[in-house]
Amino acid sequence: MKMNINSIVSCGLVLALTGTVGYGVANAGEKKDMTSKTAASSVVTNDNGSVSRTFVESSITTNGNLVTEHRRETRTNMDMEGNVLQTTTSEYAQSYNVGDTGWKLPAKEDAKDAPAVATDSFMGLKFGAVHDVTNTVTDTDEPTLLRAKFKPAKPLAGFDDYYVYVTPKTHKVVKVCACAKEAVEPGSNWRRHYLIEALEKRYQTWARLCSWFRPCYAFDVAPDRYVTVCLYGSSDDYETVISAWDNSVVRLAADEYEEMRKEARKNAAEKRKQKVSDAADAF
Repeated sequence: MKMNINSIVSCGLVLALTGTVGYGVANAGEKKDMTSKTAASSVVTNDNGSVSRTFVESSITTNGNLVTEHRRETRTNMDMEGNVLQTTTSEYAQSYNVGDTGWKLPAKEDAKDAPAVATDSFMGLKFGAVHDVTNTVTDTDEPTLLRAKFKPAKPLAGFDDYYVYVTPKTHKVVKVCACAKEAVEPGSNWRRHYLIEALEKRYQTWARLCSWFRPCYAFDVAPDRYVTVCLYGSSDDYETVISAWDNSVVRLAADEYEEMRKEARKNAAEKRKQKVSDAADAF
């Protein structure tokens, strides 16, 4: 039986596997090492009968004065017959000293009081706004868009070039990219990459791993709006690339591109017709 996703937000099998394990140390004056683990799973049945399962494992370990947080989330999408369609995994770890605080998502009871997260712009450019550019070029990877370089008001440390992609006819902002020729290092072997942590704070959502062979992460920041980060090995020209785009404007760009193609075909047919007419008159 099909069930509405709003009515079944979570048929939650909440596995409250919460445990605390203490380990003795040689000196009584030292702090004990402690580990706290939790796991939870949820099942959502969508309107079309497909099923989404989510399993989250988390742990917090205190080792002397060092606190390490680890989180692994596995999402599995299945069709109404139980066949697995897609499985994705997101994982991160961060460490900090006792007394510091790792970043947390806002508590649910505080979410309604938290200020709204702005998702309609990136690097100072607003999606869907007309961008006055004259140095646009075509891009083989984005045939329906035009690309131009720009300089942000607040550039990112370690990044070399910034690109804005616009619709081919009205020049509305579709996508914004920040690119670094050399891999931008995290600066710490224990923490997650600072760019990932910064984007999580910016959009108040966790990153999810979106590649099995490269350190690439995605953020679903709003309906039809996304941000991706590839930390290294992004392309032949750049190692680290951050991209943000709006799918609704992507569709607009495709419509404009098709409209321009139809107009070009119409003009070509009219020119050919005129050439045939002129040649017929000359014979």
